[in-house]
Amino acid sequence: MDVGGIFWVVIGTIAVAGIIGNHYTQARKIALIESFIEKAQPIPPGLLEARKLYDWRGFMVAGVICVAAGIALLIFFSALITWQVTDTDQRFLPFISAFPFSIGIACLLIAKFLRTHE
Repeated sequence: MDVGGIFWVVIGTIAVAGIIGNHYTQARKIALIESFIEKAQPIPPGLLEARKLYDWRGFMVAGVICVAAGIALLIFFSALITWQVTDTDQRFLPFISAFPFSIGIACLLIAKFLRTHE
């Protein structure tokens, strides 16, 4: 099997696991509500509320972690190329840190947007 096939098998497995996990969580929630009803106990209001899809705190944490990882990669790769790479055409490694740094900034912007629209 080639690399592309393995990639799609892994992506499919992750998707199926997510669907099964959501179904299991929903089934357990329904079973818990049914057990409250059978015992004639009051149902906690948190069980009947819909799940909040996005919380700004999670995006804030992810943003800070990604920005810190981007800065750490920038420092690491800058230090690495100063003593190991002499050709100026090969000094592209610090630019790899732009990916987690950009993702972190995007997460922080999403957190700011979600916080103001709460």
